[in-house]
Amino acid sequence: MFPPRNESDELGLKVQRAQHALEQIRGVGAVQGVRVIVDAEDRLLSVTVNEEAMIMAAYQAAIEDKRPKVDEALRELRADPTFEAVSTYTKANSARWEAERMERQRKSEEEFDDDYYERGSIKAPDW
Repeated sequence: MFPPRNESDELGLKVQRAQHALEQIRGVGAVQGVRVIVDAEDRLLSVTVNEEAMIMAAYQAAIEDKRPKVDEALRELRADPTFEAVSTYTKANSARWEAERMERQRKSEEEFDDDYYERGSIKAPDW
């Protein structure tokens, strides 16, 4: 059997449950055609407005405007052979790191789904 839990173990479990619950919280506000979603830490997650296409076009224009400025600011650094070697290594490994991150995320989601179905929260699909 499991050893008896002490008060600090119980408190740790409560903290973990509270953290998980906080991660799931979303706040939604809508005013005059603008809808905003924030998380529990007030980070902006989503903005939906009637003029969304116009805002995205302006956003893309701003990105294009800054691109040559960034290139000029980094020109000297990018010309350095040491930077080039580090940059090449990073680019070569970033795809592998991203694939590993996505695999960890997929496994985590599968484990969560399995746990959710096992607890009987909803009926598991018959696929």
